[in-house]
Parts: sequence; C-alpha cells; structure tokens
Amino acid sequence: MKTLITTLLTKLDQNGCKGTLVPIHHLHDLQQEMVELYQSRLLNSDLYKFLDGFQYDYSTVLPNAQSIIIAAVPQPITKIRFIWRGKEREIIVPPTYVYMEAEKLVSRIAEDELKKGNFSLVRAELPLKLLAVRSGLSQYGRNNISYICGMGSFYRLIALVSDMPSDSDTWRDIQRMPDCNNCWACLTSCPTKCIDINRTIIHASKCLTYFNESSETFPDWIDCTWHNSLVGCMRCQLACPQNRNYILTTNSENILTESEIDLLLSENKITELPKTTWDTLEKLNLTEYGLTTLQRNLKALLLR
Repeated sequence: MKTLITTLLTKLDQNGCKGTLVPIHHLHDLQQEMVELYQSRLLNSDLYKFLDGFQYDYSTVLPNAQSIIIAAVPQPITKIRFIWRGKEREIIVPPTYVYMEAEKLVSRIAEDELKKGNFSLVRAELPLKLLAVRSGLSQYGRNNISYICGMGSFYRLIALVSDMPSDSDTWRDIQRMPDCNNCWACLTSCPTKCIDINRTIIHASKCLTYFNESSETFPDWIDCTWHNSLVGCMRCQLACPQNRNYILTTNSENILTESEIDLLLSENKITELPKTTWDTLEKLNLTEYGLTTLQRNLKALLLR
C-alpha cells in the first residue's frame, strides 16, 4: 500500500502538482470545525449558508471510503484581452476559477494509479483550504488564503475520497506562515479592510470576493474603483511577498468580440448570447455564477 501511495504522490509531483492523503475520519473534524467557526461567530449566518454545499459523508457513493486525497495544481491568472469602444481592454480571472483542466489532470492521475490496486474514488466537495492546511499540504496567510512552498497561492485545490487506506496521518493544528507575523502587505492592500489584525480569520462577509460571487446587488459602501477581477479579487495576493516568484499569467486574446461584450452588458439582450459565447464562458468556468452576476461584475469593471 505504501508503494502505491508513494507512486501516486510522485506522479502528481512529476506533473507539477503536490498532494497528500489523510484518513477518512477527519471528515468529521472538518465538519465540526466549520460548525465551531459559525458558533463562535467567526462566520456569520449568510456566509455559513453560502458555504453550505459541502458534503462530509460519502458512505452512500463509496461505502468503504478510507482516505481523502488532497492535491494542488499550479494555476495562473487568466487575462482576457479584447478591443472595446476602440480601446484595448484587459480583464482578469484569478487562479482557481478556470479549473476544468486542473481537475481533469488530478482525476486522471489518481484513477490511473488507484486502479492498479483495484481502488475507486469520487470527487469530494469540502472546505479545501482548511483541509489543505490541516493535512500539512499548505499554511494559511494572514489573508486566510492558503500557501504552498513553491507555488505561493497560485494553485487550484482538488479533493477526492477513496477506498484506498491511508498508512499515515499528517493531520495537524492550523498553521499560519511565520513570515506573516511581521508583514502587513495584504492588510494594507485590502480595499474592504476585511483582514483584521486582531483575528485569526478575516471578516469574510466583507471580502470583495464574497460580494462578486454572490447574486446580490453590491452594497453602496463598495467603491467602484475597488473592482479588479471578473470574479474574485487579487489585491491581497498580488501584494503578498510570498507570491513574488510565483505570479503566473496566461493570455486569452480576443476570445470575446465587442458585440459579445455589448450583449453581456445589455439587460435586454443578454439572453441572446450565441453558442460560441456560451462555449467561451464555459471554458472559463464562469457560467456557474449566472449571467446576471457576470453582467453586474463586467459593468463594474468597464462602465466605472
């Protein structure tokens, strides 16, 4: 068993990824910790409901589940460049959002290795940053984003539940990077001031990412100049010294035409998007946020 696990982790490493395994019983620990965060009022009720899609019991889909595989795949910032109103424009999508190929890579490697031992796996929906930190794969930054040595915060986390036993247990207490102790870069760069020096957890319900992933109207106190990404926010990650050597970008040139941008901005014509536009948005994994959310965010970036 140890050889199979070693081979799996080696294959991930050879493909630029990092990973580890933890015993399945830690699913209960993850669930309990999320409940405790809510009960201690470090997560408010709206945010707790926002995160309510996690699943902590896989017994019905994999009755003999024994381990959780957590893997990280390097991810770049995606820069969408296009001509609009006679000017070159650039809109970014942060790491983790364009995830389809990353998930295919990890799933393929895991399936290929586990079938050698006649083991199975299923995709897991879990609090991935917390799982990665608890498993020893990563450490938190002051901004509550997790960091991995050699990747910074530029990666996508993927979790799989397997019936392959885990022969070791790397579960540990939550750790924050020691370099954060004397660094305030993320705190000073955050436009909403959601990073609090007096708390170990940010005020997530004030984070710009929380607002532009939701379908609600932006509150009046959010300044239009704070918006910097089509979804999510890059302010603290770009300011972080730990990311200095790991900022990756990929350019998508003219994948959206001016007429497509106009349709996306039009409340009356947004439903008239052609299939080619839908295909582009799906390739970027943006359709899951809904057209009205994308329209709102795009307006905030282009019409300010």
